[in-house]
Amino acid sequence: MSEDALEAAQRAYQSAQEALHTARRKLAEAVLDAYASGETVGRIAERVGQSTTNVWNTLAVHGITPRSHINGSP
Repeated sequence: MSEDALEAAQRAYQSAQEALHTARRKLAEAVLDAYASGETVGRIAERVGQSTTNVWNTLAVHGITPRSHINGSP
């Protein structure tokens, strides 16, 4: 592989990482919005093609846990 090809591959890899980071952030925002709108974790999981555990993990990063959900505390 030529040096130019290696550098081009690195740039493409970096761009893909940045796109993935942006997509994950947007997905987390959408999950938070759906939850705040009253959608259940199970329904959110169905809609995004993830497990309920993954959805709860996304919510937990923002301080929302099953326990806080049950108790109704923020």
